[in-house]
Amino acid sequence: MTPPSIAQSVAAAPDTAPAVRPVTAPAFPVADVAATLGRLAMARPRVHALVAPVAQPLVANVAAAAGVDISMTVDAEEVRPMAAKSGAICVNLGMLDSARRAGILSAVRTGTPFMLDPVKVDRVPARLAFARELLAYEPKVVKGNAAEMLALGPVPDGTVAVTSGAVDRISVRTAAGDRTLYLANGTSKLARVTGTGCAAGMLIASMLAIESDPLLAAIAGLSLMNVSGEMVAPSNPGPGSFATALLDAIGTADAQDIAARIRVVAPPLDPRLYLLLGPGEPDPLRTVRAATAGGVTLVQWRDKTGSTAEQVAAVRALVAASPVPVLVNDRADVARAAGAAGVHVGHGDLTAAQAREIAGPTAIIGLTIHTLEEAVAADDQPIDYASVGGVFETTSKVNPNPPIGIDGFRRIAERLRRRRPDLPVIAIAGIDEARAEALAGAGADGIAVISAITKAASPRAAAEALRRAFAGARSDEATS
Repeated sequence: MTPPSIAQSVAAAPDTAPAVRPVTAPAFPVADVAATLGRLAMARPRVHALVAPVAQPLVANVAAAAGVDISMTVDAEEVRPMAAKSGAICVNLGMLDSARRAGILSAVRTGTPFMLDPVKVDRVPARLAFARELLAYEPKVVKGNAAEMLALGPVPDGTVAVTSGAVDRISVRTAAGDRTLYLANGTSKLARVTGTGCAAGMLIASMLAIESDPLLAAIAGLSLMNVSGEMVAPSNPGPGSFATALLDAIGTADAQDIAARIRVVAPPLDPRLYLLLGPGEPDPLRTVRAATAGGVTLVQWRDKTGSTAEQVAAVRALVAASPVPVLVNDRADVARAAGAAGVHVGHGDLTAAQAREIAGPTAIIGLTIHTLEEAVAADDQPIDYASVGGVFETTSKVNPNPPIGIDGFRRIAERLRRRRPDLPVIAIAGIDEARAEALAGAGADGIAVISAITKAASPRAAAEALRRAFAGARSDEATS
C-alpha cells in the first residue's frame, strides 16, 4: 500500500485542474495498467537513457526510486552493448551534440524498443531533421509537447504519439483501428522542476521493457509521473520540497492506487477559432499545420461526396497532423473509424443522439442552428456546442436561408443559453477580422471560418489575425 503520508494526507486533485469533460465509462483497461505498474519493481528492467546532461540527475533518481536499472553513457561504442542488453531505450534530444547524435544512432540501430522525446525540434531545423531520421527506426512511443509534435509531423503506424499538455493526448494508428485517449492528470509544479518531462519519458521506456503493448506502456509510464506529482503537489508548495516528495511518491507508489486515480476525459473543447475545410483544399495537411500554429483551436473535415474509404484516409491524416481536435461533418462512422474527436451534424443529417451513439460517449458532438425554433428543439439534444448561422453571406457553400446578422445571432445564442448557460455557441459564415470582433462582442464563444484562412496567402498569419480580432472584445482571451 502507499504509505499514509502520501495516500491519506494529500488530496488527489491537481492544483491546476484543466477544464475538461469527464468520461463516465472506463475508456481504458484500469486493471491492465495496474498490472503493468505492479510488475515494474519486481522486474527491475534495464533501460538505457540518452537524455540531456541537465536532466540526468533527476532521471537517474527517478529510475532508482522506481526500481529501474538505468545506464546513461552516450559514447557510441559503449552505448551499443548497453542498449543491446537493455529492455528498452529512452532517446531524448535535449542538448544535442555530435557525440550524443552518434550515441543515439548506435543505440536505436540495435533494434531494442525505444521511445523518442523530440525536444525543441520546433526551434532547431537540424534537430527536426534528425528526429525525422529516427522515425525510420520505428520508435514504440513518441512524446512531445504540442509545438514539437506539430513540427515533427505524423509518426509511423503502430507508434504511440503522446502530446503532452494540460490534457495529454495519447493516440495510435493500427490496422485494427485508431485509438485516442485524453488524460487529465498532472500538476503545473512538474514544469518547475528541470527534467520531469525527461523522467516521464524514461518511465515510459521502463514500461516498454516489460509490456508488449506500447499504448498500455505509455499510459502507465506517463501516469506514474503525473499522478505521483498531483498527489504531493498540494502539500509541497515549493519546487524543492515538491521534487523530493515526487521521488518519495514514485518510490512508494501503489499500482492499484495510481491506476484508480487516472482521469480519462473527453477531448478538450476550445471553440475560439474553428477551421472548416474539405477535399477542395489543395494541401489540407499543410493548411491545418499552419493554421493551428497560428491559433486555430478546432478543425472540421467536411466532405459530402467522397467515399467512406477516402474520407477515413483523409481524416486519419488530419488527426495525425493536427495538435487540436478534429471533427467530421455528418459521418459519425468515419469519425469513429479514423480516430477523430467527434462529429458535427446539421438538420437532415444524423440526429445528435444518433451521432453520439455511433461516435461514443467521449466524442464532441456539434449541431448547426439556423433559427429560434431550431434553438428550442436543441434544448435536450446531447450536444457539446452549437454552431449558429449563417451570420453573413458566404461563398463557401450554398445557403438557402438568408443571413441572420449579428442581431439574429445574439437572439439565438441567448435562447440556447436560457436552458444551457454553459453551452459554447459558435458563429459561422462570412466572418473576417472586423466581423470576428463584432461577434465576440455579441457573445460568441468562437468563430468558424473557411475561406478567411484557406484562401489566405498565409493561413498562419490569417489565423493569428482572426485570433487577435476575436480577443479584442473578450477580456478572458486578453491574457491567453
